[in-house]
Amino acid sequence: MSGVFRYVECAQCGTFYQNPRVREEDLPLCYPGSYYTHGGEVTWAPTPAPAGSLRDRVRRAIRRAADGAPDETVTPSFALLGGLLARQPGLRRRARLGLVDGLAPPPDGQGRCLEVGPGQGLDLLCLRLLGWDAHGLEVDPVAAEHARKTSGCDVRAGTLDSTDYPAEHFDLVYMRHVFEHLPDPAGSLRRCLELLQPGGRLVLLYPNPRALTARCHGSLSPVWDPPRHLVLPPIPAILPLVARIGFVDVHARTLAAQAAVNAEAARRRRRGLTWACAKPERLGLVDRAFALAESLLIGLGRAVGEEVLLHARKPHAATLPSTS
Repeated sequence: MSGVFRYVECAQCGTFYQNPRVREEDLPLCYPGSYYTHGGEVTWAPTPAPAGSLRDRVRRAIRRAADGAPDETVTPSFALLGGLLARQPGLRRRARLGLVDGLAPPPDGQGRCLEVGPGQGLDLLCLRLLGWDAHGLEVDPVAAEHARKTSGCDVRAGTLDSTDYPAEHFDLVYMRHVFEHLPDPAGSLRRCLELLQPGGRLVLLYPNPRALTARCHGSLSPVWDPPRHLVLPPIPAILPLVARIGFVDVHARTLAAQAAVNAEAARRRRRGLTWACAKPERLGLVDRAFALAESLLIGLGRAVGEEVLLHARKPHAATLPSTS
């Protein structure tokens, strides 16, 4: 879809939103057949280590320390090593096959999760490999079929409003780079609350409109991606919204995992070049230095990471407000 798409900042909460916005009936035009979810090449796939290998034992030890994953095969010496390594966010993520904090299955291994908008199905596959009874919900039937083949999971075609999943059906609802595409973010969050069991978790990962690339490169940052990104709330805006919906234990932070990739994309766009996601080993020194600077700023308490990671929980039945 061609045209000029403008983002404005809400003077009250700081949320960035598309104005004027693509009409809801025209949203499918924003996702042509060439879009990556429509059977494009899968450039990465999770590689579980061979059972019993050193890498497998280290990953198990890290997950045990970071997530409380029960594992009797972890020896005391590896438990100590796992506790030390689990302090490093990047190693925790690698131990979970690339998944962020908060996506570990319940200790009893009986958890059912829903990924909304699984795209190519890679995160859905990782969730299944970690032990979740994983399900996907994808708005586009072609993308749903592609995610189904990639992940080996049940993936339905539909939206949160149209799906007939019963209430309190999932222990986890996860969206990765989906929230910014939703035409009704508040309504979608209410539906997530309904689908979760009491005590169930919500995990959102979406672009940060106050990321360092957005500050340094402006509209060239991949954070924006018009016309597909409709609304981008920074942390001070998303926290009260999720709390008003009815979630508790709501907290969020920003991540720098995509900093080097986004910096490279912005620099190429500035030179008028097309961009395809570079493999990590091909990123240049300038982009790696940018990522390091972003990580240091995050460590100093600045919410300038490329992605917002939000966790929240549905209250237990005893703490829900009375409807009488």
